Amino acid sequence: MAADKSKNDRKKIAVEEPTYDQLKNFSRFNGLKTRVVVAAMVDIVLQDPVLSARVIEQCRQADTVETI
Repeated sequence: MAADKSKNDRKKIAVEEPTYDQLKNFSRFNGLKTRVVVAAMVDIVLQDPVLSARVIEQCRQADTVETI
């Protein structure tokens, strides 16, 4: 029963294949589940304003490159 609840709490997200491969390799190399790594990264980014600002800036730069 707990496994069913756990699956219901998950959502799919779209990421580009190279990003997914890097994330998967990082997770596996460290013996971690990918979803746990993503959750930890989100928590860290939300708690660190400097890191959060860096992420926002990089996203804006990537978005600018994609729209050109």
